[in-house]
Amino acid sequence: MFGVTGIATLSLLLVIVFRILLSILRYVRYELMRRALGCQRIRAYRGWDLVYGLDFVYANVKALKSNRFLEFQKQTYRTKVWSANFLGNRMIYSSQAENMKAISVTHKECFGIEPIRVANGAITPFTGRGVSSSDGMKWQESRDLIKPYFDRAAFTNIGRLAAHTNRLISKIPKDGSAVDMQPLCQRWFLDTSTEFLFGESARSLDSPERDRPHRDMVKIMEGLRLRLQLSSFLFLHRDQEWLEACNRIHRYLDGHIHKAYQQLDELKLGKPALYANGQPRSDFLWTIAGKIPDPLELRTQLTGVWIPSNETTSIFVSNTLFALARHPNVVKKLRQEILRYGDQPLTFTGLRSLTYLRWVLNESHRLYPVSLQTVRACVKDGTLPTGGGPDGNAPVLCTKGDIVHCNRYLMHRDPDVWGDDSENFVPERWETARPMWNFVPFGGGPRICPAQAMVDTECSYVIFRLLREFKGIEARDSEPYTPVMRVGPSNKHGCKIAFAVT
Repeated sequence: MFGVTGIATLSLLLVIVFRILLSILRYVRYELMRRALGCQRIRAYRGWDLVYGLDFVYANVKALKSNRFLEFQKQTYRTKVWSANFLGNRMIYSSQAENMKAISVTHKECFGIEPIRVANGAITPFTGRGVSSSDGMKWQESRDLIKPYFDRAAFTNIGRLAAHTNRLISKIPKDGSAVDMQPLCQRWFLDTSTEFLFGESARSLDSPERDRPHRDMVKIMEGLRLRLQLSSFLFLHRDQEWLEACNRIHRYLDGHIHKAYQQLDELKLGKPALYANGQPRSDFLWTIAGKIPDPLELRTQLTGVWIPSNETTSIFVSNTLFALARHPNVVKKLRQEILRYGDQPLTFTGLRSLTYLRWVLNESHRLYPVSLQTVRACVKDGTLPTGGGPDGNAPVLCTKGDIVHCNRYLMHRDPDVWGDDSENFVPERWETARPMWNFVPFGGGPRICPAQAMVDTECSYVIFRLLREFKGIEARDSEPYTPVMRVGPSNKHGCKIAFAVT
């Protein structure tokens, strides 16, 4: 009775009717629970598509493609807690510190990341259930495995940065001409991080063509962002270039893994595992390889660490230089502090003693957080402490399946917390600022980034070395900061500056 077209049309109508009925049932259940728990409603994004929220999806994609994503979020967040339908999923967006604390610590048992990253296969072509993609016991095992390597002994060893930073400085023009520090910082970080993680530097500062792992990781991170957003519609998407980038990184890591296992076998025969300079191996891969006999599981742990750390320090350094180049008085004050340190050997303790440098880095973290937001899936019904009701102070109901986005970019620029100059680069504010959960550049609670001290130390070291080497930094680009979303916001126009020779 029905042709193929008729059957397809009927099937589509049945799917739509099912989604509408399901939405009605969810709404009724939500209202009953909300009233029982004493929660209040929050504002909702109202568009024409009440089933899948395609209008809101389109607005997000358009903002990302035009590099206006942060501006879009700021304009859309007319209140500090609100909700929207994104491809049929209820999203709760918050810029309230108490809600960040809730999903990280006080109500953490209600929230997880595995449903977002693993359940629909969004990240599994690249990595498995590791520290950045799992919950529960699996996450605890991965965390316990990697955390000892990010202890004080690791991040206080600033000597490992010296040779790479010397090469970075050698690439900077000494005649006052402009240089784009963003790609140089990317290559510097690739060199330092590959040596730290795998015991062998990519040495891309010596040969730019060696930065293929960096370019592949950028491609992978861009693809992961899209795949995570597609959620249950991921089956409609296929990106062959992304899969090829994943395969190249896998082969790159497999080479390092094979070498580590080979050296472990030789170690059993009495042959020590040494670097080319004769020093015993002590890198991250070597530390965990002996504990993980399965090469695929070992690769999962490596990719799980590389995902959140990729570009983190390079973005932080280049964003800090971008801000300094536009604030000569800050540069002058910071350089005076650095020069007072004198010619004594640079140590971790010495870096930590530089108060104004610490203020500068905090202010850079505040304005340009390397991780834009903390995202968690609600794994069982629960509440957020604030955001509901007309005054925004009542608790908010979260039901299983909701996705909570806590936006640190907006939290860090909230004038109610930071004052009327919240959009300005003012390191002096840190003389008195005690923001607690309003300032969480690395997250908080048990899942706080284990490498936070390392990131700050590496950036401190580079800024110190640059301002001891050069007497000033000048902006050579009048373009405003235009964020491109990768791990965090990096400037579309790079970091074009000039250094004044001492």
